[in-house]
Amino acid sequence: RHMSEERHMTITISRQMGSGGAYVGRLVAEELGFKYLDREILRQAAEHFGTDVRILEDIAERSPGIIETIIKGFSYGTLTGGTLQPMRPAVYSRDLFTAECKIIQGIADRYNAVIVGRGGFYALRERPRVIRVFIHAALEFRVKRVMQVQKITDIREARNRVKDSDQSRTKYIRDMAGIDWTDSRNFHLCIDSSFIGFRESAKMIISLAKKMQLLD
Repeated sequence: RHMSEERHMTITISRQMGSGGAYVGRLVAEELGFKYLDREILRQAAEHFGTDVRILEDIAERSPGIIETIIKGFSYGTLTGGTLQPMRPAVYSRDLFTAECKIIQGIADRYNAVIVGRGGFYALRERPRVIRVFIHAALEFRVKRVMQVQKITDIREARNRVKDSDQSRTKYIRDMAGIDWTDSRNFHLCIDSSFIGFRESAKMIISLAKKMQLLD
């Protein structure tokens, strides 16, 4: 079993909002025949804590203090309409981060996978056969893409959403892992998707993965 675990390859993709990182990740997973995981990790974490995925899904976009306050509120009652059961005990940011790291490590043990977001680059930082990728893009490119994908008509709203995401992701990873998630030293490959393009970005990652597989 141990030998088979070491033969699995994982590609982690960290991405700025609007950079197309999730789309690139899907292209890579489809071409390589790897499992694609993004929200699935959060779903497993919600199952682990016995709560609804909707309560946890924005946790990386908020500061730990704020999210703890929000989740404590959910611990004493249900959302409007009573669709969610009370959650006890409250889940804290660090609890969630730790749980997600363990889920990601378990996935890496069992499958060839492309993992988008969820701190995958940090969870697997000491493992062999992991390619850590960071996808970024020019601000205005990301703003336009967010307007298109999220159907936002106000450019100021889209720009604020992108900037808020950048700040909150930076703060979250710094608080949880003590590192700057945009530091290129965290990654094997950093790609500007607004310059390279989505399909060419995917081709670069696929090419690197295939070369690594040939080295085995």
